[in-house]
Amino acid sequence: MSHIPTNDMFKDLCILLRIHRDKDYLIELFQRKGWDVSRAKIHAWSKRAGQHNRDYRPMPEQALRDFIDVLKEEKLLED
Repeated sequence: MSHIPTNDMFKDLCILLRIHRDKDYLIELFQRKGWDVSRAKIHAWSKRAGQHNRDYRPMPEQALRDFIDVLKEEKLLED
């Protein structure tokens, strides 16, 4: 079974939902689930795994799960 890095899933979801440029909205979504994130953290989590980039930080799996949950609450995703 192959593994898709959390950063890649996060970036792809943001692009597909056309919310990737609205950093303030992304921060608000994470805050609803109790995450204290900044524009810099959103930027770091938006970097694809495997790319040589000094700004890359791995996104915690729970952060991705909470992000998906809040997208469902916003009716941007369905179960």
